[in-house]
Amino acid sequence: MVPNRIKERTEKLTQSMDALRVAAVAFHTHEGILITDAQANILRVNRAFQEITGYVADEVIGKNPRILNSGRQDKAFFTAMWGQLLEEGAWSGEIYDRRKNGEIYPKWMTISAVKDAQGNVTEYVAIFSDITARKQAEEEIRNLAFYDALTGLPNRRLLRDRSQLALSMSARNHLCGALLFLDMDKFKTLNDTLGHDYGDLLLVEVARRIKACVREADTVSRLGGDEFVVLIEEIGANLQDASQKAASIAEKIRTVLTDTYVLNGHEYHGSTSIGVCMYRGNKESMDVLMKHADMAMYQAKDSGRNAVRFFDPVMQHVVEAHLELETDLRSALLNRQMQLYYQIQVDGDHRPIGAEA
Repeated sequence: MVPNRIKERTEKLTQSMDALRVAAVAFHTHEGILITDAQANILRVNRAFQEITGYVADEVIGKNPRILNSGRQDKAFFTAMWGQLLEEGAWSGEIYDRRKNGEIYPKWMTISAVKDAQGNVTEYVAIFSDITARKQAEEEIRNLAFYDALTGLPNRRLLRDRSQLALSMSARNHLCGALLFLDMDKFKTLNDTLGHDYGDLLLVEVARRIKACVREADTVSRLGGDEFVVLIEEIGANLQDASQKAASIAEKIRTVLTDTYVLNGHEYHGSTSIGVCMYRGNKESMDVLMKHADMAMYQAKDSGRNAVRFFDPVMQHVVEAHLELETDLRSALLNRQMQLYYQIQVDGDHRPIGAEA
């Protein structure tokens, strides 16, 4: 009987030592490990934890893991996390924490509950890894897929996605929008004379100037080469009023793009031709609208460049008449050409009661 007991104790001791060796090896992994008691007070951390978070063991032992909280997750997030942990005994997911130096970083974490023979939680073990590099790689891939590498503007693919949403919102809210198609005048001449490096510098500056002319909610996109598209959303319920606003925006862009450029010490004077196509609702696809704006842009080119043209001839006439009237009024005021006339106002008995100008 005694030898059997000794044998059992020896086996248990061997198992315990094996478990300790396994735990020791596991604790030296490159992943951060955090062990708490059942009340979530930190009992032990490994070296990787210290390297990732910046905290040494003495600074965190006895404290709650909330000292790492970044503030990015709300109360509902942690309520759901603890609900799953208590119900299923494990939780895993992406979370943002804060290092000792204040830097916020993303990590992938798995938390497991350790229970005794009676099923009571004795410890929680959290294993996590810093996924900053992975998130940066994902962001780079996303940027390559949706943004122009030179200017940082949305590319054709992202423009298409935003355009579909804009058309749907236009139909739902009964508001008009506009699509502006821009092409830099004589851009090839710049590339041929000074080189493509200067052409790239120009395109970057053009992108910056266009963005400064529109709202943050509007989309400025580079399709490629020297072609840009501006998607302007929800600028009015009345088509004519919206067209006037679109014309003002287009004219503002045209004007700012004629200002002198300084490219590596070289002065350059450029201009752009702009085609405008209005939309209301989603009766026409974005491909059709793009085609119409492109056609209007070529009309601007044919008219002598450095101009704005609308696809709709009637709308173009209205816009031109409005701009002409505005120009004439400004000139008349400046040159003191306005004449004021009074007309008498009378009551029912034809007695004068005032005058109107």
